Amino acid sequence: IRDTWIDPRDVAEEEALTTLEGVNTRVTELAVVQEQDTQDIYGVMEDTQGRQTEIFQRVEALVDDSQYHYETGRLVDQEARCS
Repeated sequence: IRDTWIDPRDVAEEEALTTLEGVNTRVTELAVVQEQDTQDIYGVMEDTQGRQTEIFQRVEALVDDSQYHYETGRLVDQEARCS
């Protein structure tokens, strides 16, 4: 058995480096997760905007149809009164 002296300062430095490496790794992982989450949110926003555009176009078509049907009904009534 050898009597080996381990300097506590060396251990502290090694632990600090290991801890710092761990923190750096975790920060990097969190940055990747945050970037992915951000991209997911942007995707949801784009989908939502696309759906809103489709709904708006459908509403416009319904309004146009409504006006057309109103005018058609008015003309039919007018013709009925004239005959």
